[in-house]
Amino acid sequence: MEKPRYSRLLLVTVIGYVLGCLATGGYVLLSGGAAARGVGGLAGTLFVLVFPLLRRIFRLKKAPLLDAVLLVFIFLAFSLGTVLGLYSYIWWYDLAAHGISGFLFTMVGLCLYWMVREDKSAPVGKDALAAAGFAFFFSQFVAGLWEIFEYVGFLLTGHDSQNVAATGVGDTMEDMMICLAGSLIMAAAVWLHLKGKHRSLLLLPAEEFYRANYGAAYPAGEGDG
Repeated sequence: MEKPRYSRLLLVTVIGYVLGCLATGGYVLLSGGAAARGVGGLAGTLFVLVFPLLRRIFRLKKAPLLDAVLLVFIFLAFSLGTVLGLYSYIWWYDLAAHGISGFLFTMVGLCLYWMVREDKSAPVGKDALAAAGFAFFFSQFVAGLWEIFEYVGFLLTGHDSQNVAATGVGDTMEDMMICLAGSLIMAAAVWLHLKGKHRSLLLLPAEEFYRANYGAAYPAGEGDG
């Protein structure tokens, strides 16, 4: 059986991610940082098991590029942002992470749309507006979950990534607005891409997911909506 494309890239990404988690978590523990953050950093290695587990549960085939992109984002947002505390040291890091999340989780939402739509053999461009809308609202759902996760993290570790002690509400709304902007741009890119009006490289990981699970052809531009 032919290996999925980008398999080697995923392997390199997994190795780099695991080493990065061990390095960041170990650094926090050895430098006298918060034990919860250090242990959490080491536990971040378990994320590499999440994707195979989800594929097994939902009977999906591997899309290595999508896995690799998600792992890179988790490392940037969690390992560097939360464990090492870059959110506190670099003023724009939190905004950048949330902006990227808008793009990334809109793309993941598109993959989820393909999973749940009734006619999985329909042209990829069919109901493009519904696909883009679903992807957009999924991204906003994740944005809300992210804020809850950050707040729970503050309660458990004392790491105040939301500035709860000062202006927590303002920071939360700013984060969600940045994600909203990223989601709107990505949703528009999804619609234009699926209608065949403008091919976007941002959708390459999602294309790989589609090819791996629903057929080799990716006939963008077919269908209406």
